[in-house]
Amino acid sequence: MSTSAGMMTVIPESQIRALIRLLSDEDDRIVETISDKLIDIGPSAVPLLQQAEIEQPEMADRIAAILEEIRGGKLEDELRAMAKLPDEAMSLEDGAFLIARYAYPTLDVPAYRQQLDTMAQEIRERIGQRASGEETVTALNRYFFTEQGFKGNTKNYYEVENSYLNRVIDRRVGIPISLSVVYLLIGQRLGLPLHGIGMPGHFLVKYDSERYKIFIDCFNGGALLTEKNCARFLTEAGYGFDEKYLQKSPVRAILSRMVKNLLAIYSKTDEPVKTARFTRLIEILGGESREDNL
Repeated sequence: MSTSAGMMTVIPESQIRALIRLLSDEDDRIVETISDKLIDIGPSAVPLLQQAEIEQPEMADRIAAILEEIRGGKLEDELRAMAKLPDEAMSLEDGAFLIARYAYPTLDVPAYRQQLDTMAQEIRERIGQRASGEETVTALNRYFFTEQGFKGNTKNYYEVENSYLNRVIDRRVGIPISLSVVYLLIGQRLGLPLHGIGMPGHFLVKYDSERYKIFIDCFNGGALLTEKNCARFLTEAGYGFDEKYLQKSPVRAILSRMVKNLLAIYSKTDEPVKTARFTRLIEILGGESREDNL
């Protein structure tokens, strides 16, 4: 549902409060009509809805559903605008934080960007100007995995927090794709020739310069893999080997895969509202919702 209708006129607070009060009506059709009106009003109704959610717990479920529609609709609009861009103009960072803002609506994105800036700056001081590709990867890996302690969440692989960028930065654990995204965002700040490799069943980062080419497995402590190692993994996992499996993943494909992982988790935990929302986000990115991921 679009929130654009509410942009044209400013609805007075008293009117929004009156609508919220009507949500306690016994008649489901009235509740649905009121809900649609509040969704149309959009973000300006959010603070009052949040207040009512606390003050009137008996209406909490109805209010939560409206808040989800408003926030989800706004994020869909933002993602739609992003998805219209050509791939090279799409920002992996903006997209990953957009996904995180679904679960964490009040997320302080600038604070997380600052953390990434700080990490990049600390690595920059260690690498120096004349480091070779090999020395650069060694320094980056030592910093990222040993000092900062980023690691794969082998205990709770399917935990939802593994997929949200802010929580991966907070907790220092994630799944292959989310850890790779943090690694890539630091690499982007350093201008390094890094890109994501969305193999079937696993996600890697590739350092790809003329003199040095290596695959980095962020889920397994930054283990370094050659193309032969990757081919063996794919063959043993039953996918067979195809050159295309080791091609650079476009930003759109990385974001789509992040959303698919969340969709798979929410489907398993039987959360229909979130499942529907994430299915729509995948459609906006132009992907199919069922595929092998993580």
